[in-house]
Amino acid sequence: MGLKSISLRVSPLLQQAIETAITFLYPAECHVCNGFLGVASMPYICANCWQDVQFLEPPWCDICGTPDVNGRCDDCAISPPRYGKLRSIAFYQTTLQEAIHLFKFGKKKVFAPHLSRLMNAHIPVDCNIPEYDFVLPIPIHKKRLRERGFNQAMLLANGIAKAEGLPVLADALVRKRHTVAQSSLDKEARQQNIVGAFEVRNPDVIRGKRLLVIDDVFTTGATIREAVSELWTADPAEVDVLTLARTLDG
Repeated sequence: MGLKSISLRVSPLLQQAIETAITFLYPAECHVCNGFLGVASMPYICANCWQDVQFLEPPWCDICGTPDVNGRCDDCAISPPRYGKLRSIAFYQTTLQEAIHLFKFGKKKVFAPHLSRLMNAHIPVDCNIPEYDFVLPIPIHKKRLRERGFNQAMLLANGIAKAEGLPVLADALVRKRHTVAQSSLDKEARQQNIVGAFEVRNPDVIRGKRLLVIDDVFTTGATIREAVSELWTADPAEVDVLTLARTLDG
């Protein structure tokens, strides 16, 4: 009898006992604090560190969501972006930064459900998800999709849409040009890097519709601005943006 046949007969209780013993003998460390991870914790990051996530709270800019602003920030007052409003769940630092890094660059898809729940539990007070017709993730190029195995924005969008009973548009906006990773560039280079990277493939589907665009991190806003500008070529009724995180200076 092979090992595979034997393993199939292991009861759930015995399996749990084996995993507990392995964890006791070879305790995993939290990637943030280097403390003991614990058997019942989320993989890679301990429960205590998850308590340190700093969620955004009002006031923020009415349009771009810049923290600690009443009304419009100076940039939006002078040159407002093409989205109606942009909101983010939490700051991109410590625990959340490490989680997104593991999720996105470490290809740890196991983070998707937890991060989606985090988003759903902390939707900004002025972001009414049911009012939208479609949830639409920022797409990645097919080359990067092959490398990573998944689009992190798509997984987050699926979590938001499922919780609110909304449809996800997976192919209305596509990344037609492969670009250098934005995270490796400075602010000016990011804007140049992303120009012309997107294309609307199904304009009739989004014409006259209210769209909520989902992405993982808002940094300089270059990717969001380019994607939203391309979406407006199809004449939607409204385009708003929701991201999981935003950088402290974003």
